[in-house]
Amino acid sequence: MSPVVVICHGIPGSKPVQGERGYVPLAEELANKGFVCVVFNFSGCGESSGNIDLNVWDKDLRTVYDFVSELPGADNTEINIIGFSAGGAAAVKFITSEKNNIKSLMLLATPADLSQIIPDDAGLMIRHFRELGLIKDTDFPQDINKWYKGYSSLKAENLIRWMPQGSSVCIVHGDEDTVVPVSHAERIYQAAPNPKKLIILEGAPHQLRKDDRVAGIIIEWLREQKT
Repeated sequence: MSPVVVICHGIPGSKPVQGERGYVPLAEELANKGFVCVVFNFSGCGESSGNIDLNVWDKDLRTVYDFVSELPGADNTEINIIGFSAGGAAAVKFITSEKNNIKSLMLLATPADLSQIIPDDAGLMIRHFRELGLIKDTDFPQDINKWYKGYSSLKAENLIRWMPQGSSVCIVHGDEDTVVPVSHAERIYQAAPNPKKLIILEGAPHQLRKDDRVAGIIIEWLREQKT
C-alpha cells in the first residue's frame, strides 16, 4: 500500500498556454518516488465543467478524497494534501469542516485571509474570470453576494486552528511573493496547532510550482510523515 498525495491548484491567473503541463510534472515526480498522486481541476477550471466558485471547492475536494480513499493500492490512512494558494485555503476548509482522515497538509503561497488579496469589486472579478473562461454561463452567478462571499470569507488562519489532532501542517512561502505577502504564511503558522513547520524560500515568487526547490521540499516533507 502506498501513501496518497492530492494536489490542489490555486485560482488560475491566465488562460491555459498550449503545451503547459501545470502540476503534472510534479505529480509524475511524486509518483516516481512511490506515492499515489492525484491531480484534478476544481469546478470551472481546466477541463472541469461548471464555473469557478470557491463555495464548492471544498465539496470538490471531498469528491476527490472519496475517490482516492477507494483506489487499489492506496493507503487511505496516509492521505496527504498539497495545496497551492487559494487551493490550500480550500483544503483547510475541507479538512476542518467535516470528518476525514488526513495525514498531513502542506500549504504553498496560501493566503491567510483571501479577502485581503482579492479585489473588493465582485463585478470586476466576474468580468476577469469570464475573460479567462472560468465563468462560462451567462447567468452565473445567480447570487453575486453569495458567490463573492465564498472568496471574501475564506480565512485559512482562522480555520487552521481546528486541524484534526495528529495531522501535521507545513507552510511554504516565497519571500518575494508579490501576490500573497510572506506575512500571510507567518500568520497561518502562528495559528496552526502542532505539529507544524514553516519554510520561507529566499527569492521565490508566488508560483511556487515553478520553483526548482519545491519538489524536493515536498518529497522530504512527505517522507517525514511516513516515519
